[in-house]
Amino acid sequence: MSKQDMLPEHLRKQLTGKLLFSFKTDLLPDGRFGEQWIAVTSRDIMIMQMEGPTVMQLSAAELKDARAVGAVGGGTLVADMQGGPVVIARYTAELTSVAGFAAKLLSAIAKGEELPVVSERDLPRYCPTCANPLGEGTQVCQLCLNNGKLASRMLGYAKPYKLQMAAAGCLLILTTLVELLPPFLTKIIIDDVLQPKNMGSALFAVVSGLGLTMLLLTVMQTVRGYIGIWVGSKLMGDVRKDVYASLMRLSLAFFDRRQTSQFIGRVNNDAESMRQFMTDGVIFVCGESLRVVIIFIIMMSMDWRLSLFALLPVPVMVAASVTIWPKIGRRLYQQWRSIFRLNMLVGDSLQGIRVVKAFGREREELSRYTDANAEVVKNNVKTEGLWQFIFPAFNLIAGIGTLLIWYYGGSKVLNDELQLGVLMALVAYLGMLFGPLQWVSQMINWASNAMAAAHRVFEIIDTPSEVPDVHKPVPLGTIKGDVVFEQVTYGYEKHHPVLRNISLSVKAGEMIGLVGHSGAGKSTFINLICRFYDADEGSILIDGVSIRDISQSDLRKQIGVVLQETFLFDGSIAENIAYSKSDATPEEIMRAAKIANAHDFIVRLPDGYDTRVGERGHKLSGGERQRVAIARAIIHDPRILILDEATASVDTETERQIQEAISRLVQGRTTFAIAHRLSTLRNADRLVVLERGKIVEVGSHEQLLEKEKGVYRKLVDAQKEMSKIKGVEG
Repeated sequence: MSKQDMLPEHLRKQLTGKLLFSFKTDLLPDGRFGEQWIAVTSRDIMIMQMEGPTVMQLSAAELKDARAVGAVGGGTLVADMQGGPVVIARYTAELTSVAGFAAKLLSAIAKGEELPVVSERDLPRYCPTCANPLGEGTQVCQLCLNNGKLASRMLGYAKPYKLQMAAAGCLLILTTLVELLPPFLTKIIIDDVLQPKNMGSALFAVVSGLGLTMLLLTVMQTVRGYIGIWVGSKLMGDVRKDVYASLMRLSLAFFDRRQTSQFIGRVNNDAESMRQFMTDGVIFVCGESLRVVIIFIIMMSMDWRLSLFALLPVPVMVAASVTIWPKIGRRLYQQWRSIFRLNMLVGDSLQGIRVVKAFGREREELSRYTDANAEVVKNNVKTEGLWQFIFPAFNLIAGIGTLLIWYYGGSKVLNDELQLGVLMALVAYLGMLFGPLQWVSQMINWASNAMAAAHRVFEIIDTPSEVPDVHKPVPLGTIKGDVVFEQVTYGYEKHHPVLRNISLSVKAGEMIGLVGHSGAGKSTFINLICRFYDADEGSILIDGVSIRDISQSDLRKQIGVVLQETFLFDGSIAENIAYSKSDATPEEIMRAAKIANAHDFIVRLPDGYDTRVGERGHKLSGGERQRVAIARAIIHDPRILILDEATASVDTETERQIQEAISRLVQGRTTFAIAHRLSTLRNADRLVVLERGKIVEVGSHEQLLEKEKGVYRKLVDAQKEMSKIKGVEG
């Protein structure tokens, strides 16, 4: 049983057999939000509530099959019993993957098949504190988020700039003290200078002091602001660099389960939210807290009774802020989620704009966007509406304090119990005191946004790679190119293997053609050689060394890849060819292009090798992009070459040129090739035929054709028949 199994002990006591699997649903049978546990044992399927008796108990002996039925925003887990279908559980989209695994497990039990292997990837993940489900890809529970630790970790980014921060702190203290001088000087002017007995003799000196105070304040604020901008920019750069470095470190499996468009916001927008909190927010909170303390001391020294009377609304403002904080946090999170979904939809639609146009789905995409946009508008209105309530309410509360001091203090001035200058100073200081208190809501906004941003950023930084490097990798050097698969099994979902018990020995310099139906495991085979994923069972050896013991950077220096979907970066042709060798000379680039049959079309372009290819290389044709990719592999000079449908989707003449380039490229290299046209693999030393994740045939083109009932022979015959049909239709 997995450590992820969080079935409470009091429910475990109700089980009637060995526990195979359990998970907590987030919807009740009637569709309302709620929790109940589904426990699958060797004898029964039990649906249990956290409190109270078992809701339902089904016998595994009467189970015929099971399935997870998807719906908008979630789905249902259905068991086909002898008496008819029974809904076992309802769930939101958060638990779709685990419900799918539960359906496979129940189906295997019903059919008497081997039970799927439970892995960490398949199981729902729960918070160890509150047992609530964790979202896909997250390690932190939103309900148990420790804001103190997040804030401390954010501020850790300021350590390299502690001298600048100390200088900004000193300026902050001085600025705060200087800002408090004008009301006191105003008191002196009213009570001491503007008196008939003085005849204005000290007026010039006091006004000059007031002007000097304003000048000094301006200079200090400017210097402090510059330091804040400099430190803030550095902090944001450091955060962005760490997030991007973490994204580069993570394995392909991490990106397979997520849309890449979401990370653009994490790299940029979330870093900016953290910067705003660490520079503007922290400085604002510290400065305003210091100001409140000093103002309180000054006011109490002037007239403590009047000050306490004027501060009566403060506890109300503080209590209101503490009450509102959780609600604001929830609404900000909802707002972010709706914007996140909208951005994902836009990114998805624009990346697939050709498909949208080809099928005339513009209206439907606009409808999807309209629905998502309406959700953003609704959440924005709710959040901003709360702000619009808070600000006037706080202003009203602050105004009550001002009215109290005017009435009570004014009465004392009229009775000659208080000087007018003192009253004016108290009113001014009260306004300065209520200012920070009114901006508590803004501080909450800053803090909430920063905490959410920090959670998303540190989530990426803390995510471990599913394909980690060993602590002390084996130095590889230049390899011969021997590749051995030993009982290799792998599945993107562990309970559903794509490759099963693959064993194959390939000699250096040998060309292997991978053949099989779509979904047979060909691409997964080459993904494992590149160590984009780690095998679940077995090992892959290169020159007798397990690829797990080789650093990924060393391994991939020895491997060149030419894929069907060629990706070129938005740069010049020369830059794309030299991508794997940044110090390549123009002569080396040109030589690689000539070997790849790309030189002739490149020199015909207006800017030759300096021609920019555009985003994803859209300014070049498919065949041109493919030849540039081959040149990129040639200049890499790999010992192991991967060709994945390198000649697919091109015309006959282009295919001939690409084949010529490939024939030069494979010389002396261990090559694994996948090809749509089986005839292009006839020159391979051996063909490896895959079917349902297993090797079913190995041999040369001629040897496999001799097997009349062989899988390869059937594939070749089917392709010939297809060619005849196309010929007749043409």
